[in-house]
Amino acid sequence: MIKTSTEFTNFDVFAIVKELDLILINGTILNIYEVEDILILKINTNFGKKNLIIKKDSRINLTEYDYPIPKYPSQYIISLRKLLKNRRILKISQHQFDRIIIIELSDNSGQPWKFVIELFNKGNFLLLDERNIIKVAKKYRKFRDREILPKKEYSFPRSQGKDFLTLNKEEFKALFKNSEVEIVRDLSRNIHISGLYSEEICHRTKIDKISLGKNLTDKEYEKLYDSFKKLRNQLLFGEVNAYIVFDNNKNQISVLPFEIEILKKNPKKLFTSFNEAVDKYFSKIDSETLKSPKDQKIEEQIKSQEKILKNQQEYLEELKNKKVKYYKIGELIYARLNSLEKLKTVILDAKKKGYSWEVINNKLETAKLENLNGTDFFEKVIPSTNQVLININDNSIYLDLKKSIGENANNIYSKGKKADKKLKGTITAIEKTKEKINKLKLDRELIEAEVDFLIKKPKKKWYEKFRWFISSDGYLIIGGRDASSNEIIFKKYLDQNDLIFHTNFPGSSLVVIKNPDNKKIPLNTIDETGKFVATYSRAWKENWGIVDVFYIHTDQISKSPPSGEFLQKGSFIISGKKNFIKNVKTELTIGLKIIELEADSQDNRKIFYPKLISGPKPAIKKQTKNLITIIPSKSGGFTKGKLAKEILSTFYKNSDKESRIWIKLLSIDEILLYLPSGISIIKSKS
Repeated sequence: MIKTSTEFTNFDVFAIVKELDLILINGTILNIYEVEDILILKINTNFGKKNLIIKKDSRINLTEYDYPIPKYPSQYIISLRKLLKNRRILKISQHQFDRIIIIELSDNSGQPWKFVIELFNKGNFLLLDERNIIKVAKKYRKFRDREILPKKEYSFPRSQGKDFLTLNKEEFKALFKNSEVEIVRDLSRNIHISGLYSEEICHRTKIDKISLGKNLTDKEYEKLYDSFKKLRNQLLFGEVNAYIVFDNNKNQISVLPFEIEILKKNPKKLFTSFNEAVDKYFSKIDSETLKSPKDQKIEEQIKSQEKILKNQQEYLEELKNKKVKYYKIGELIYARLNSLEKLKTVILDAKKKGYSWEVINNKLETAKLENLNGTDFFEKVIPSTNQVLININDNSIYLDLKKSIGENANNIYSKGKKADKKLKGTITAIEKTKEKINKLKLDRELIEAEVDFLIKKPKKKWYEKFRWFISSDGYLIIGGRDASSNEIIFKKYLDQNDLIFHTNFPGSSLVVIKNPDNKKIPLNTIDETGKFVATYSRAWKENWGIVDVFYIHTDQISKSPPSGEFLQKGSFIISGKKNFIKNVKTELTIGLKIIELEADSQDNRKIFYPKLISGPKPAIKKQTKNLITIIPSKSGGFTKGKLAKEILSTFYKNSDKESRIWIKLLSIDEILLYLPSGISIIKSKS
């Protein structure tokens, strides 16, 4: 029975490295993140932006799935970012057919560095400088034959077994000739391959895998070597035939770069690349760990706050009782001021005459029994504290014999005032605790509403790398995000029937109405495009409110400056008459759509994804009801970051319960891409 594979073999490393080297060569590292035990490198390549996943001692691959990025980086990630960001990838290779990947890096100074990934011994990631000195490592360790320590030279681990890639027939036979170990174990141990491929070599020869090496004939050794060589050639020179293997219950058990005979009868799913197969296979495994219930900590916090609330509420009742009690006692004392003053005088006079406290106490008890005036409230004298205990209406009261009865009453009133003051503070504290509990419960609700599996992001259409919208009349409008994308639009996506929009000042987007069918573009679309240009111009940041926009035809724009002049990147030469749209308002509507994604053949559930759109309100309103309109502001508004958070919160609150689970997939970074630069305020929500 084949065990479910949860980590790469050296075969897998070999296959994935070949693909990664082709895709990532000359790519630039944009950023680094860490999710649990997964490292994610965002890389700008010739094929677009890619996310490279490196998981501990498990695997390395490019992913199209949306992994949850933590808000705050660890110190390790901060160190990596300083050293890795903006470095260019020169080469990706496997070290000696081992589970070690080397990413060779360079920067503007041309110094060759290495990022080494060890997919064994619980995994490690190390950055080495041009002298192979360790700059930073995920884990620092000491082994018997090598050390991984800061500022020390890195050495690769000693290779185990013979080199799979160069082993010849004589060396192969010598490994097992006199062995008293099962041949399948010897194959795995001596040429350092996984048990699955050891079994495959035996399976192809029809030789029992538990046969002992010393009992095999020369002919059987020939068969074994031929089987080994064919497997090696299949890896080295065979076509990509990657697939995921399932058991009869549709549970995935392995992902392989090519088909092997031992699993030929198992259900399988083919992929166009090994990377794609690995991404699909391990994303399912990651879903079970990354998206597992996270509410245990919140439940503990809720219980802790509820316990605090209970104590606060009990204390509140205690303070209420104290307040009532002390005010009542103060009033009782004032009501009997003369009688109590008389009692106090009797006690102090007796003491002055030399009577002991015991005698005074006994005489007053006797007087009380005889109902003598002034002794009605007496209980006893307390010499240690110089107090007398009285009882009025079943209320025990301690009076200080050093103070007047009025002062005693004031002191007790003061205790009531203190209780009242503490009572107000406790009420405020209770409200804060209730707010904490409600927030924690909302957080718990949000977690419970999370998608419990990783989602593959929908592939973006060509125009989505620019600013864009679909007009009310159905025309596609695209605009540059910066000078570079303005250049790309001009050189690659400008056709003769299009209309070009711009402003008379620099720092604006080059915006184009695409008109592939050469129709007459409606005035409504022209007006909407004018608003789009104004919004993503310098006018927003400067809070001008209105701006003039012009449009021209494609034969009026050129990249050829007059002789002897230089034209900056993103700049153009415009000739002929400009068609102006006067006093265009700077206003932007951002809408949210929940789109259905293509379901996986292995999964019957429906999968959705949040998609943002932005543009003039009439155009966006035709596509979604969940929208927010913003306008620029000089002060008192939101910065881009705070506005993005407010927009996300608003979309969430304005959506039904079924949609909220998918809105949680929307990131702040994604929203930021749609916002103009500058201070903004929300004009309306709908």
